[in-house]
Amino acid sequence: RDLHSFPTRRSSDLPWQTLKRFGDAGEDDWVNHLIFGDNIQVLRALLDMKARGELRNADGSNGIRLAYIDPPFASKQEFRSTRGARAYRDRVAGAAFVEFLRKRLIFIHELLTVDGALYVHLDTRKVHYIKAVLDEIFGEHNFRAEIIWKRTSAHSSARRHGPVHDS
Repeated sequence: RDLHSFPTRRSSDLPWQTLKRFGDAGEDDWVNHLIFGDNIQVLRALLDMKARGELRNADGSNGIRLAYIDPPFASKQEFRSTRGARAYRDRVAGAAFVEFLRKRLIFIHELLTVDGALYVHLDTRKVHYIKAVLDEIFGEHNFRAEIIWKRTSAHSSARRHGPVHDS
């Protein structure tokens, strides 16, 4: 809801497609967008918009007030939709995954307003690595809380403890 005036441009001018619009650019002139595109290109374009003063909130602040990311969990799996269509491939793992995410987190840090917030959704395999990266980029003093999301379908066996939560 914080994007006060998302610029209207021809889709060929932007590195993304708007999949869905939320809100009505009526009385308070705000519209949020669900966008599809190469996320690093989208982040660069948004940063350019912020630099030009085109990413304004209703209170006049420049930037993004809230970012939520749900990156792949470095599982090396291919994911499909409920209808069987390929949704995405989770190919990046190990140190490459940490660096992949670091680049995007730096952009997000630059995009956020002074009072902006970032939520990062990860599982137990990478959350501790990314917490260190977040502390490096945002500063340890800016960490507010770890939110634990308990899974309802966690199952263990004699050989292995099942995953019971995400962070």
